[in-house]
Amino acid sequence: MHRLSSLKPFLFNAYYSWLLDNDITPHLLIDATIPKVKVPMDYVKNGNIILSLSPTAIGEFQTLPRGISFKARFKGVAEDIFVPYIAMEQLIALETGSALPIGKALEQLDLSPEPEDADIYPDEGLESEGPDFELDEGEESSEPKEAKTEEQKSQTSEVKSSTETSKEPGFSFVDE
Repeated sequence: MHRLSSLKPFLFNAYYSWLLDNDITPHLLIDATIPKVKVPMDYVKNGNIILSLSPTAIGEFQTLPRGISFKARFKGVAEDIFVPYIAMEQLIALETGSALPIGKALEQLDLSPEPEDADIYPDEGLESEGPDFELDEGEESSEPKEAKTEEQKSQTSEVKSSTETSKEPGFSFVDE
């Protein structure tokens, strides 16, 4: 089955954009002890660092399937930053003082969690192997069909025989 792309960058972008649209300066509380976090360690205190995500404070901002990356200056020195979503403690709305526990929320809401053994950095595009299904004989395809294994042929014939026995839907309408 084809894996869905990660929902995390879309959810992060939605909240981040909403903060910017409402003239709120977003800041991110990061757990710098999480593996793959790339921040200047000289500024980490008690395992945490707070970074401004204001567009005027950062450059080359990207939301990636496994985290965010951007460039930021620290005492005049440009630094490459990478923060996996799991390392995000809170996305803070500076002017209102409110905060969203963003990392935990993204982990709980993601519809396509990453495999546990997945490498989370660097985040070069995810490649898919293609769908695990074939088109029915009645449908046209621009790609040639691959030879089926005996197991696939057996599964296909079982599915066809079970669907051919009943053409009625598996549901009924209820009149109220």
